[in-house]
Amino acid sequence: MLFGNLFRKKHAITNDLDTPLLRCLNLYDLIFLTVSGMIGSGIYVLTGVVAKGQTGPAIIIANLLAGISCLFGALCYAEFAARIPRAGSSYIFIYESIGELLAFLVGFTSIVGGVAGLGVSARVWSAYFDAVFDHKINSFLTNHTFHWPNAHAPFAKSPDFLAFGITIFLLIAMLVGLRNSKYLTNSLTVINMSALLFIGITGYILGDIHNYEPFFPFGVEGIFRGSSLLLYSYIGFEMATIAIEEAKNPSRTVPQATVISLIIVTLLYSLAGSSLTYLIPYHSIDTDSAFANAYKLSKWPWAGYIISFAIVFSAGGNLLSGTYGTIRIIYAMSTDGLLPSKLSSVSKGRHVPVMATCLVCFVIALLGTFFDIKDLIGFADISALLSYTGVSIGLLIERYNHHSTYQIVLTNDDDKEEEEERFELTNNDDNENIELNPILELDPFLTRIIRSSCRSYLPIIDSYLSPKFTAIILLIIFICNTTIFAIILIYIFNKNSSLHLIFVILFILVNVTIALIFCLLRPKKHSKDLLFTCPGVPLIPLINIKIFIFLMIFQDAHDWLGYTCVILISLLIYFTYSHWHSKSR
Repeated sequence: MLFGNLFRKKHAITNDLDTPLLRCLNLYDLIFLTVSGMIGSGIYVLTGVVAKGQTGPAIIIANLLAGISCLFGALCYAEFAARIPRAGSSYIFIYESIGELLAFLVGFTSIVGGVAGLGVSARVWSAYFDAVFDHKINSFLTNHTFHWPNAHAPFAKSPDFLAFGITIFLLIAMLVGLRNSKYLTNSLTVINMSALLFIGITGYILGDIHNYEPFFPFGVEGIFRGSSLLLYSYIGFEMATIAIEEAKNPSRTVPQATVISLIIVTLLYSLAGSSLTYLIPYHSIDTDSAFANAYKLSKWPWAGYIISFAIVFSAGGNLLSGTYGTIRIIYAMSTDGLLPSKLSSVSKGRHVPVMATCLVCFVIALLGTFFDIKDLIGFADISALLSYTGVSIGLLIERYNHHSTYQIVLTNDDDKEEEEERFELTNNDDNENIELNPILELDPFLTRIIRSSCRSYLPIIDSYLSPKFTAIILLIIFICNTTIFAIILIYIFNKNSSLHLIFVILFILVNVTIALIFCLLRPKKHSKDLLFTCPGVPLIPLINIKIFIFLMIFQDAHDWLGYTCVILISLLIYFTYSHWHSKSR
């Protein structure tokens, strides 16, 4: 009984558009919010590091590969967003498809990693802002206030008052309500996009085509390694799904915003990266200040100051959207009873979860002002990657779960009327035989091809293989196989060893076989009212799972140690509080 409760699921309520939050975000607001969630100061650092040490001028290809990889993940998020107009993103999608325990672990670790990362981001913003003024601000504050030169990690040697100041600004921006603060987010995003566009255009005006020689200095392997690093600059592509409960017509606008914003960012990153290596030889890039230093060495040294200000705005916008996202995950979990109900209390005037907002900003202020934990938050990347993996797994389970019911809620563009429809996407029996032709007409393309080539075996497959149960077994095998494959390939593999090559081929064959078996299973029929479905199922979710598992295995041992500690704390909280207060009981 207890084991079954760990995987209990949350199902859609009668009217999912009812919310104490304010639905004030249109398609353009959601795009700006999501772009802001991705474009941070990290891209200005990662681009230089990857271009100099991994890809050279071929960074444009690495960026496109990273963007396409994240696009596959975004397509999975977009389908869930079209089905479930509830705040919480990965947390709520996993809750609906896999179960409560994993959803809680993903949600809680996202909160801990988010708050810790925002505390570091506040200090990063402070450092960039201070650098614009030649570090005079922090120097003055340190000399004229108290400091602790002998402090040991994780404590800072002096309080960072600039970080405290930006956190107070964040608190005010959050408390005035999203209807007002969205204009600030939109403005910062426009500035950030304009800065990257400025880099992309002027780099080609000032640069030299000979800087592209050689174009592949580190070979194909360098491109793939660089692409794996650049993937981290795309984290945040799911921001629109976090804001889904404040979006107008969410089943339509959120999937569109998720995909469009990722395409925009991929193009901007690719343009900026290729422009940098056109402006300056890749081996001359300063990894600490790639863009600003490159412009200071060009014919337009004044442009370096524009880049410095752009980084400040970029870090500020990313901090604003990250704070918003963390608050909304706390709100969603509190609404479901997994966190104290006070955290989901929403003010009637501003439509803001006040307690959650104050708590998050207080912790950010505390961490940003008195702690220096930049070396201790690597677990936040693991948490994000696990979230993306969980959503891809959940989508596959739902596609082959013939018993689930979804409600699609639509509104017209001016939100004056609401039209809602509840429909069944299932047959009552997993093993019910249906005619071949309707199957082939409704199935995804890949499934249609494989099943049509095995026509004579379809009655047996559909009669004896439960799609949902078989999908779960296949996923377990696929995840275990991919994890072992990643460990061997990253840490053990020797290309001169025949035994290692045989193992790699076997692992690949197992994964290919699993994909083929998935295509033989009968997927659930879709309603015509579902506004977005992920194409290429089951291949795209399986590719997502493989990519994100490889990236998780890439993480350092101390990052995994930190993540394990957070998981243990999460389990303690779940079994002592959340399990017993859950509204799904």
